Amino acid sequence: MNDHNPQPSVAKPVPTLSLVGTPFNFVYTGDADPARTENVPIWTAVRPGEVWKIWWNGQKSELELRFNESTLWSSLVHQLPGRLQDLPAYRQIVEQFARPNAGAAGAARGAGAAGTSILSAAGKRLAAQVNTPRALGQTTLRFVRWFLMFMGLVLLVTMFSQWRARGLGSLPPGSHYGVTAPKGDPVAENHEVPPELRDRTLSDSLSATEMQVVANATREMGIQMRPSGQPFVIFSDPNCPSCKDLEPKLSQIDPRFVPVIVPVSFKVGSEELVKNVLCAKDTVSAWSAAVGGYAPTGDAVSDGTCAGAADKAMKANGAFVALNFTGTPTLVSATGKVIAGSGSLDDINKWLAENGGLKDGAAR
Repeated sequence: MNDHNPQPSVAKPVPTLSLVGTPFNFVYTGDADPARTENVPIWTAVRPGEVWKIWWNGQKSELELRFNESTLWSSLVHQLPGRLQDLPAYRQIVEQFARPNAGAAGAARGAGAAGTSILSAAGKRLAAQVNTPRALGQTTLRFVRWFLMFMGLVLLVTMFSQWRARGLGSLPPGSHYGVTAPKGDPVAENHEVPPELRDRTLSDSLSATEMQVVANATREMGIQMRPSGQPFVIFSDPNCPSCKDLEPKLSQIDPRFVPVIVPVSFKVGSEELVKNVLCAKDTVSAWSAAVGGYAPTGDAVSDGTCAGAADKAMKANGAFVALNFTGTPTLVSATGKVIAGSGSLDDINKWLAENGGLKDGAAR
């Protein structure tokens, strides 16, 4: 008696679809793993008012055809070998969408020249993905080859830019964005520090027009960290690690010079900090708290909602971009010399002595 034994499931034939109309936009989501147990889409065809999808239902081991999120057809798949895209049922469905002007009888004639061209190209691409794994592998290799060529070009451009950047106005080799070569290191002593660890000079000096941009940013957003002295400007982001590294050194620099901070906000969370600083009564203490990572107190406290705070923060960022700066902190001397990064205290003092605009202890 076999009345209570379940009958083996039989794969359902693929329905013939009437797909007359405009071409479909094919979206191929890649190989689906037959071993996956969840519901995953493996192919989509879209045109106005119609969304068709082929799904793999891992829980039921079923291949499904859905129209506008409604299941139109499904069939059990047993002892699945290889890729889902190798299934005859899958290919039969896809081939129908590659010929959207075919009627119920399967005729594939009568399409216009433009529509036929588009459909033919889409059909060929889809057939290559579905039926010829070798072609897919070759396409992948071509993509990898072009990607490597592109990355090589980027590397060459970067190396050329760094080569041009070396010149006057730079801090000594060995320090970059808070990274300093250890003393006694023969590589650092021979000035053979890798390019990524060297300070990057952005230019020998700024033009008169560029210096006017710096002056405008300093006048509106500048935070003078000392009462007096020959100013030099620092574009600094409160969440930048190198800016945090530089900050405690500024209180120890040559007393003839005064750092003026122009706060920029390119790091996550920096914009709110900058607006709080610009709105505080005591901007010096507010900046020290922001870059130091501790809560402000007294007159350094603000909610960042004062009039013009957002506009000033945007202007500071705009000046930074207009000057073609790309890294923080970026220092600008009174003579227009530019350097990016956080060097040692001795390096900074030496750079200021050579480029800060003082002669014999007095301003030129």
